[in-house]
Amino acid sequence: MNSQHMFTSKTLAMALLVAMASTGTAMAQRTQGAPATSKMQAEAAAKVASDSAEAARQSAQAARDATATAAPGYAPSASQYASDAQDAANRAVNAAHDAHGAQDVADSGANPASGAAEAREAAATATGASLQAQQAADATTQAATPPAPAMPATPAVPAVGASAQQQVNVTSSPPDSTLSARVDFDSLDADRDGNLSRTEVGTNTTLSSNFARIDADHNGRISRKELAGGM
Repeated sequence: MNSQHMFTSKTLAMALLVAMASTGTAMAQRTQGAPATSKMQAEAAAKVASDSAEAARQSAQAARDATATAAPGYAPSASQYASDAQDAANRAVNAAHDAHGAQDVADSGANPASGAAEAREAAATATGASLQAQQAADATTQAATPPAPAMPATPAVPAVGASAQQQVNVTSSPPDSTLSARVDFDSLDADRDGNLSRTEVGTNTTLSSNFARIDADHNGRISRKELAGGM
């Protein structure tokens, strides 16, 4: 449809030309005394009508092309718009014929001003029909093209609360088994009974301050297994 957009400014320019040339019935009557001016106006209007008709024909062709390449299931709707574009193009062509007929009247008739007025009216009709053909062609392209699929929404990532973060930190801490590697059990086990009493660990600040937690069975003694964090 890019080619159709090229005709937008051209067609609007045609409409402006018709509006500037057409100053109403009163002016057409005043130009009866200036047949040369009327003939020039009729010729300009006929040219505008011809250009509008050509633009309308190209819009109709673009609509037919869009229908031919329509996605499956979209052709019926596109065809209706293409039919509207063709109807508008036919009106533009007929109006162009009327404009040229009016130009002939202005050139050879007894009342050139009347022919010029009829040519301007026909040119305005052709311009309007050309714009309608262009709009219908644009609608055909839209109807023939399926809409783009919607992008899936990105799932939200749940926020990690402070308590959850704290729990992760606690569970990821190294076990107390590392404590046994830092304590000389044999040197502290003064009575060689295989256990450490509160008295025996009194010189070890870490063991004495955490005695109750390490003494898993709460028998008042820390075994090698308890020191390794196994109980």
